[in-house]
This record gives sequence, structure tokens and C-alpha cells, in this order.
Amino acid sequence: MYQIVKEENAEGVVEDKVYGVLMDFDLSSWTKDIKENYTKTSQQRTGTPPFMAHGLLDGSDALHLYRHDLESLLCVMLILATNYEIQHPTTKERGGLRMRQGLEELPYKLWFGQPTYEALAHFKRGFFSARAYLNLSPDFEDFRSWLLYLRQSFRLGIRARETYEDGLDALQENQSDGAEDEVTPKFDYETLGGNVSYSTLISPVHGLKGKLQGLVVRYDPSLSTSTAQADSGRQ
Repeated sequence: MYQIVKEENAEGVVEDKVYGVLMDFDLSSWTKDIKENYTKTSQQRTGTPPFMAHGLLDGSDALHLYRHDLESLLCVMLILATNYEIQHPTTKERGGLRMRQGLEELPYKLWFGQPTYEALAHFKRGFFSARAYLNLSPDFEDFRSWLLYLRQSFRLGIRARETYEDGLDALQENQSDGAEDEVTPKFDYETLGGNVSYSTLISPVHGLKGKLQGLVVRYDPSLSTSTAQADSGRQ
């Protein structure tokens, strides 16, 4: 999909500018068809499995949320930065991206060969719980701090959710034993307790170094209500 807009350049000449929007309806559904079963996990899975959010793959999340898109973006960045290298142009070749050379096995190869969604979710969840070194391609080393920040944000959010649900189970067990009812606490599932939000993606950009330094971001911090919570959770 694209749109042609007439704009005036620096010399005062009006030119046609083409603005494109990438759209993918490969796994889309008509709203009228999913209205009655909107909470079915199968209706929330979109995209290519290795890049899907683990909570949608194993069904632990009922609805598709913004943080699922952010997790998918993290996976795309991770695979790009670990599996590819930049081939610089020569007199014989044009250059561009190519699969990384010299490795016995590409990082996260197991993500691409799992027989079920649940098995794939297990491996992807392990990425957030582990503190494994990111085997980045030298060409994408400048992405390291960004990727680590995002992984840490999800790790903290997943832990917060687990702690909340463990406490909730204990509370319900006490109530079933005849104990006095307590007020059930609330947890923000949409941001995993304030740890994963729009600011989680954007905040690290301002501190990037190397070739990514000075990356322009059109961002208004006031758009995110979870900035303070997310940042305080990493102290």
C-alpha cells in the first residue's frame, strides 16, 4: 500500500513523494468470524512461529497485546544480529546481508525446528530466563545493549507475573481451607507489571553507541504510563 504526496523541497520545487506502508494479511481473519470466539488462542497467533511471542504459542496469554508485538520485534532483531553478517560490495559482488560464516551452528537454530507451538514456547521462554551470552555477529555488535535491555525487561516481567500467580494460588488455597477472605491483588498483565511497554523499546535508543548513535526517534514520553515503573524495576 502506498500514497503519493506533493511536497515542496528545499529549492521550492513541488515534488511527488511516495510513502509506503508494509501490510501483511496472510493470517488475518474477518472480524465477524472471530467475534464469538475472540479469546481462542488460535485466533491470536499471527506471523511466523519462531518470531511469535511465547505466551501466544503455549496459550498462557489469551489475547494478543502490544507486548507480544514487542517480543516479536525483539526476536527479529535477535535473529538478524546473531545469524547474519554484512557482505560489503566488491568488484564481483553487490554486497548485502548473508548467513553468518564460520559457525558450527547458527544461534537459536532450535527455534526453527520444533514440532509444536508448546515446544517452541519452551525454548523461547528459556531465552528470557537464561543469562547466556549473546553471540552477536561483529557487524551487529552495536545492538547488544538494546537487546540486553529488552531481554532484561521481559525477564523481570515474567518473574513478576510468576510471583503474582504463585501468591494468588496460595491465597486461593487459604480461602478454600476456610480462612478469612482477602482482597485479591491486581496485576497488569498488559505490561507484565509495568516492565514491558512502549518506553521499554524506545528508552534504550537514546543511549546507543557506534553506528546506532543518534538514531532519530519520534517519541513523547508522556504517551507511556509505565515508564517510571519499568525503569524503577531495573534498579
